[in-house]
Amino acid sequence: MSEQNTEMAPAQSRSEQAVRIIVHEHQALWRILDLLDQLLSDMNLNDQRPDERLLKTIFDYIQHFSQRVHSTPTDIELYKRLSEKSPETAPLLEKLARGYVIGHEKLVELRQLLAECEKGWPEGREEFSHALARFTEALRKHIRKEEGVVIPRARKLLTEEDWQQIIEARDVENDPLFGERVREEFRELRHQIVSYTPEKFGGLGLKHADRVTAPHAKQEMLSIKGLVTSYGQIEVLHDVDIHINSGEIVSLVGANGAGKSTLLMTISGLQPTDRGAITFEGKDLSKISADQRVADGIVQVPEGRQVFKDLSVHDNLLLGAYTRGKTPEVMDDLERMYTKFPILRQKRHNLAGELSGGQQQMLAMGRALMAKPRLLLMDEPSMGLAPLIIEEIFNIVKELKEEGITIFLVEQNASQALALADRGYVLETGKVVIEGTGRELLSNEKVREAYLGM
Repeated sequence: MSEQNTEMAPAQSRSEQAVRIIVHEHQALWRILDLLDQLLSDMNLNDQRPDERLLKTIFDYIQHFSQRVHSTPTDIELYKRLSEKSPETAPLLEKLARGYVIGHEKLVELRQLLAECEKGWPEGREEFSHALARFTEALRKHIRKEEGVVIPRARKLLTEEDWQQIIEARDVENDPLFGERVREEFRELRHQIVSYTPEKFGGLGLKHADRVTAPHAKQEMLSIKGLVTSYGQIEVLHDVDIHINSGEIVSLVGANGAGKSTLLMTISGLQPTDRGAITFEGKDLSKISADQRVADGIVQVPEGRQVFKDLSVHDNLLLGAYTRGKTPEVMDDLERMYTKFPILRQKRHNLAGELSGGQQQMLAMGRALMAKPRLLLMDEPSMGLAPLIIEEIFNIVKELKEEGITIFLVEQNASQALALADRGYVLETGKVVIEGTGRELLSNEKVREAYLGM
């Protein structure tokens, strides 16, 4: 008998461990929902502008809970196995499973409404407030159903084999369910929430950066005057004059071999200058090394992606922040990259060389953003990609501008590049031959004929 009890103990411990952690995380969710109520009241009654970073971190936590503690919203193994053992519970479980799908959709909607509310404050407050109130009430009902029905029946009816299958189905990356790394992820997100929460609501109220918005495009950031550069005896760029203002997207279009990539490499410090001057925020770049330019905020997304194919996605992203060290802020930025590029979170343990072309482009962009660029140089980001991926890449470029990043975009897809641009330049055989606003270049007959096929 004692031998049998010894054999059963690990099984009991395994299932009870899972249940205890679900309950623990539910308790944390209750506290977070109470905090959301307080923030909502503060926004509506005290006319307090929403703290976008705090609210986004809370949304990250709720989404992370769904992804980590449960299976994917469309295939929850716990619900599936409990339905088989308890058919009378099946309708409720189907409703709860649909709730996860709807919840993920509502989180996307809430993030968008939050951004609009913060940007146009106080416009958008009422719509965001109502949506958030509906979401928190729905989540409370969901948790009550899990605590009152699902967990008690799962504890009673599921076998250790069931729990093992749930674990294997939930975690396709062989990370033990509720393992130390998973608990650490929850702890880190909770730590961020506590840090960003105002002291009057029981948090630490640590100061964090306000939402970054694009400044008015007036102050000159980069100035290039009379630039000449050569490969050996062959002069590639001839007296190039270009300027980029803070907050702009400036596009550079031209045929293959016009010198577009050479210009970007010269700005980055990878190609030497023969004559002329390049200044960045008043600094003479001729005296600044390539790595220091990255540290100063000039970061390039190279042509052809050029990811480190034998390293994981995660390590590629961390390498983007090599000038910053492995600080808590870097870890925050890493999580933001996974939020901005969800496919990278899914593939984070894959070698970069295993990714598709579009996924590698997103990795290259994420790696560059980890360096905290103020001026982002993008070299042919759409090259070789399918139309749907190209559209997604250009949407991300627009988002980056809204976040306050200045962008110099080199692109053969002239129509999309100029439609996106505040201003643009046309480069032919190493010389700037036309410049103007994006709209002016799109309507220029020479540009339309040579680069737009019109």
